[in-house]
Amino acid sequence: MIAIPEQKQAQRETAHLVRDGIDANRAGEAAAAQFLDAFDQLKDKVISLYWPIGSEIDTRPLLNQLHGLSAICALPVIVGKGRPLIFKKWQPRMALVPGPFHVPVPPEDTEVVIPELIVTPLLAFDGAGYRLGYGGGFYDRTLLMLRENGRCQAVGLAFTTQEIDAVVTDFYDERLDALVTEKDVRMFA
Repeated sequence: MIAIPEQKQAQRETAHLVRDGIDANRAGEAAAAQFLDAFDQLKDKVISLYWPIGSEIDTRPLLNQLHGLSAICALPVIVGKGRPLIFKKWQPRMALVPGPFHVPVPPEDTEVVIPELIVTPLLAFDGAGYRLGYGGGFYDRTLLMLRENGRCQAVGLAFTTQEIDAVVTDFYDERLDALVTEKDVRMFA
């Protein structure tokens, strides 16, 4: 039997290839519209999104629209291996700086906030609400901590074609509350 870490790595490699072959063609705008149709009362709500890198679905249309609706937008920042993420307030036209793994993040002196809703990147997802991440466990640790300290929703943002039959999971994998694609929104119990 293949160990779970090796199974996950095999899924990651396949999922990267699938996502890299997707034609994004305005999927970020379509996913933003799906998100805004599904979630309401966003004014003054602290929402974290990721800054898109590589072939990830583009979150910038949603970031800008949420900011326009007076939501408090934030971007995640890695502070160390094995540690939960922190979230720094984001504003349009903010000059981002390179963070760990060359991911753009707000400058060091930016205000830290605690999100009520976290939009997560992913390589793949399944119908049960599990996401396949990049393998660092940052989102799982963060969601566990935030959920233990109060209510925090996790929403995956992905292309429809990133769905797989079943994500390989382990005891530390945190389930999504919802998933938004360019075509639909799925809520998980």
